Amino acid sequence: MDFLAQILYLLRLVIELIYQIQHLFYLLGNLFRPRTPIGFRVPKQPQQQSRGKQNYSRSYLNDPKNRELQHKLIQMLRGDTATAKRLLKRQRQLHQGQSDNWYLEKVIYDLERDRRC
Repeated sequence: MDFLAQILYLLRLVIELIYQIQHLFYLLGNLFRPRTPIGFRVPKQPQQQSRGKQNYSRSYLNDPKNRELQHKLIQMLRGDTATAKRLLKRQRQLHQGQSDNWYLEKVIYDLERDRRC
């Protein structure tokens, strides 16, 4: 009977050890799980538009002068591409039918004008 009690005691210790190992894995899993800072959301990846929905011509991406103007605009806005897109979209609504370079030059001109005042 004493031998049976010792086996039951050892079995109880093994079960307790298994529970502690499971808890340890749970804690380690939470420790290495990626977290977002409190109060901030992870931005969703922007979905690419299909070719049929683009509001700009193909030259908008390929024209070297256009790229220079894009870089200048982004530098003026300190990397804020969302604002650049919003300003360009607004100019396209106000002045329909102009070239892509014209819209970029207009937004850059307006920003420079407003900064001088």
